[in-house]
Amino acid sequence: MFADPAEHARVERHVLALQSIIALSFSVAALSGLIGDPGPLRNACVAWILGYHAVHAWYVLGFRAPGRPIFWVEAATPLLDATCITAGLAALGDPSSPLWALYLYLLVGHARRYRGFAYLGIAAWTMVNVAAGHLILEQAIDGHAVMMVLLTAAMAALSHATGSAWRRVERQSRLLAETDPLTGIANRRTFYERLEELATVDAQPFAILMLDLDDFKSLNDEHGHQRGDEVLVHVARILRDNVRAEDLLARYGGEEFIVAMPEASVEEAQTVAERLRAAVADSTPTSVSIGCAVRAFGEIPDDVIRRADGLLLEAKRTGKNSVWVVARAAA
Repeated sequence: MFADPAEHARVERHVLALQSIIALSFSVAALSGLIGDPGPLRNACVAWILGYHAVHAWYVLGFRAPGRPIFWVEAATPLLDATCITAGLAALGDPSSPLWALYLYLLVGHARRYRGFAYLGIAAWTMVNVAAGHLILEQAIDGHAVMMVLLTAAMAALSHATGSAWRRVERQSRLLAETDPLTGIANRRTFYERLEELATVDAQPFAILMLDLDDFKSLNDEHGHQRGDEVLVHVARILRDNVRAEDLLARYGGEEFIVAMPEASVEEAQTVAERLRAAVADSTPTSVSIGCAVRAFGEIPDDVIRRADGLLLEAKRTGKNSVWVVARAAA
């Protein structure tokens, strides 16, 4: 949901803190006699609420917040959340208590995390719990219970529609933030973020190809910027079709493109670079110059890019439409 792992962890801890405060406050109030009727049912319900939230807190802090969710726990969480609300109503002894609105909160809260049949199952289980609250305390389903179940179903449908729209907007926003609007490939910011992830291990090798279209300003001046944009889009498509599946291609700026090639040797990088150069020259009104550098042990990404850029300049100075390659940083 969140591109930034630190932001994801912060939100998860924030939500956990709010849920824990609510559960703890309710349990203290019930056990102290401020709400509900004393008895074994109340005590059992409070024990379930406290026990579940303690285990849930351990899971969120140890697994979900660090970005290591467990599938079956994630699937069970909304179902167990609903049972906690039912336990709260049972502890109060009043199935029509305003506390039942937490069922609606549950449906809204999980609408962004679950979809399709998974969300349908959550909605159905929530309605079962609404009805179960009445059966536990009143041993009957009356008109009021039917109304609450219907309202829950309506809220489930509304939440699902809202959650689906929200996810679409999130996907569109993420796409706009991560891609170049003209060519549809990754933008410079996204490239740097992914390259930093690739470079977290000092021994992780990768190659960088810096590409610049030759005489692109002349093409723009002669044929117009619209034609220039068409060429950029076409070149991006050519590059995407001729790099490896695991490579990261991005528009670096203007008529410049960049490729990161994980685990690539200098020979592999040169082979790909020559293939790109030939493909651009064969199918566009321009050509491309390419500088290629392969990471040395522990070298930071900026230094590899700087070396590739220097080689690109040499390719431009010495006739263009060529590939310049070096394996490692100078000693």
